[in-house]
Amino acid sequence: MMDGPRSGKLAFRALAGVFWVVAWAHSAFAQEKAPWARIVVIGASVSHGYTRNEAFGGPTTERLALDRYLDAALLAPHEPVRNVASAMFFVLPDDMGHTQIREALTTNPTLVIGIDFLFWFCYGRGGTDQDRLNHFEKGLKLLESIPCPLIVGDIPDASAAVNRMISRDEMPSRKTREAANRRLREWAAEHKQVTIVPIAEFMRAVAANEKLTVHSHVFASGTTGGLLQGDRLHPNQRGSALLAISILDTFLEEHPSLAASQVQWDLEEALRAAKSMPHSAEPAQAGPGSKP
Repeated sequence: MMDGPRSGKLAFRALAGVFWVVAWAHSAFAQEKAPWARIVVIGASVSHGYTRNEAFGGPTTERLALDRYLDAALLAPHEPVRNVASAMFFVLPDDMGHTQIREALTTNPTLVIGIDFLFWFCYGRGGTDQDRLNHFEKGLKLLESIPCPLIVGDIPDASAAVNRMISRDEMPSRKTREAANRRLREWAAEHKQVTIVPIAEFMRAVAANEKLTVHSHVFASGTTGGLLQGDRLHPNQRGSALLAISILDTFLEEHPSLAASQVQWDLEEALRAAKSMPHSAEPAQAGPGSKP
């Protein structure tokens, strides 16, 4: 039979070991459940990356993919951001939307980002205003299957891109866009895991070359038009980096418990990091906050 002091020491060590295991498990669980841990991007051409010079993709298209800029701007530990968006989303938004969400969910994501996912559920050829709103409702319904935090963009005015990237009959009326955005806000209020990024305000400012403020970055009137490509719809590399910062900034505003230090707010640093990332044909390289 053990003496009292020795028995007490062994019991203390055993208890300490239990506490260590519990603490480690709690830490691992917390990291796994952090929204940054496993991010998936869904949506259309802005998310996928697009340039008119590469209709079927290529090295410049890869440099414009949103996941690249999210990886560059996110300093918190995370797996490399996965991107299942498609520049062909406009062809079959219902089918492709369903497929993208199904593919995203197979990775057990901790955060899904779809800033242009709803765009083609409001835009598109033909139909009445009510037809567009009914289609928009289908897009919302698809997104309801995502259980984790979800970031979506509202519906912008893309009229600056008419006869460049979109046709006149693909444009919803202002009344329809406003109705869709009202419905989006109502829907988001019913789904607390949803954060809305004001893409409409971002696009309004850059399309009109007006003043724009994102986090600590203030772009004077007359300078923001240079954030878009010549098609007046898709951001260039600098615009993509700023868009990624805007997405993360909006999410942190909705989740004040997350540390601001987890994001690279310096636009030039985020842009530099994104440009330095390899192409898909080169060895994989994680972003600054990614796990090796």
